Amino acid sequence: MGTLVELLKNTAMQLPKHTALIFGENRVDYGLLLEASKRLASGLSALGIRKGDRVALMLPNVPHFCISYFGILEIGGIVVPVNIMSSKDEIQHQLKDSGASAMITWTGFQNLAIAMKDMCPECKNILFLGDNIPTGTLALTRVISESKPLENDIEISDTDIAVINYTTGIADVPLGAELTHSSLYSNATTCSEMFRFTQDDKMLAVLPLFHPLGQTLVMNSSFSRGCTVALMPRYSPEEIVQAINNYKITFMAAVPGIFTNLTENSQNVSLPSLKYCMNYGGKLPQEIIDEFEEKYNAIVLQAYGLTEAGPLVTSVRLDSDRKANSVGLPLMGVEIQIRDDLGNQLRPFQSGEIWTKSQNLMNEYYNKPEETKKRLKNGWLFTGDVGYIDDYHYLFVQERKENIIVKGGFHIFPHEVEKVIMEHSDVQEAAVIDVPDEVQGAEVKAYVILKEGKHLTQDELIKFCRHTLPVYKTPKYIEFCSSIPKSPTGRVLKRVLRKNSISYRSGYDDKRNKEK
Repeated sequence: MGTLVELLKNTAMQLPKHTALIFGENRVDYGLLLEASKRLASGLSALGIRKGDRVALMLPNVPHFCISYFGILEIGGIVVPVNIMSSKDEIQHQLKDSGASAMITWTGFQNLAIAMKDMCPECKNILFLGDNIPTGTLALTRVISESKPLENDIEISDTDIAVINYTTGIADVPLGAELTHSSLYSNATTCSEMFRFTQDDKMLAVLPLFHPLGQTLVMNSSFSRGCTVALMPRYSPEEIVQAINNYKITFMAAVPGIFTNLTENSQNVSLPSLKYCMNYGGKLPQEIIDEFEEKYNAIVLQAYGLTEAGPLVTSVRLDSDRKANSVGLPLMGVEIQIRDDLGNQLRPFQSGEIWTKSQNLMNEYYNKPEETKKRLKNGWLFTGDVGYIDDYHYLFVQERKENIIVKGGFHIFPHEVEKVIMEHSDVQEAAVIDVPDEVQGAEVKAYVILKEGKHLTQDELIKFCRHTLPVYKTPKYIEFCSSIPKSPTGRVLKRVLRKNSISYRSGYDDKRNKEK
């Protein structure tokens, strides 16, 4: 196999003057990217950071994210990407849990970062990108510019841990998935081969690079083939359209919300350079795919993955048929099975938990052996997602196992209810969860966002649902809201909705009891 350090080095040696990164009007070629990474590696080494040390990386999509990522890897360090939208408690947990000895961040986050220095004394060095560097910390750009490139390469094995990506997939507290150089290298190079990337391709980095897919597909896959990555630290539909046309983007990976926004974009624009897009992180209705492809003449590839798997597991392939509602075929070298609750393998079209096996999987959850045992067995990863495969091994993802509603012995997939609700012309967005019920065990509740200027009552929407859904699937409770909690990739955080809803129902029931 290989290491991520070798991945960048090989491309930089072959294409030193080829543009690696675009950021606004700035261009960074591969030779400069490698040199800056080696300079930072030397600077980190001078600060006492050694092979195996964890370094937190909390930056938006800017060139210094890539420089820092590979600079940490150059000295055998382990990158701990931190979501820039994390709360103080979340950042503190990740720094303490990983034992990070340093943190690289932006001055815009300095209040949070300085607080971390007091709360996490083991995090001895903080390097800031930006102006007005706080006293007692270091300027990232100065460390890079004043350090000589690392002369002697650190011996790094492909089995060494490269990244600890934190995920809340199965727990309330984020768990750190340890991913080796080999697993990330394999996933990245497989993607670049499968999507036939060349040095003529230009990737739009609208997904955050702190997200696993942002790292593997957008950054590492592109770097493996000498593609150019255009970085977007923030976005709007108008900015995405402008960036695609300005930089002649050929490939874009994005979440469902972005495709929906671009489809609804009323501007009469074309994107002649855009060839392919990947949807990741949630279901994208087929009608949105059809409208997007008709409007922009670019093919949308559905994909599926999870942090613990590198992250990409399946995708629609360029040389294979697409099937409605399918997230495609397993990547090369990836196995998929559907199993029941007892671990028995199921036949095509039978629904069960998705299990996957490949060299892309995490080693374990960092310092969490019991949690690791819940997810890994004999080389197989239990994904926690429910779905089925057809006779040709196309995967259809139905629901998170934890989100399935069991009401009176019947199993209800929330996405079926959400689809019906979304068919109402006044509805903008919907999320369906289970809430406790003394009689049925659980009841169906929907959170609904209405389109601007629209008005709808609970009774009207329930009546609408009953035209299509059987009574037991029809929501008993509907709560209209202005927003629905989501992850950085747009995945609805149903765990948060359930927690809030239980508190709400508890208070509501207490009030009713007092009135009685």
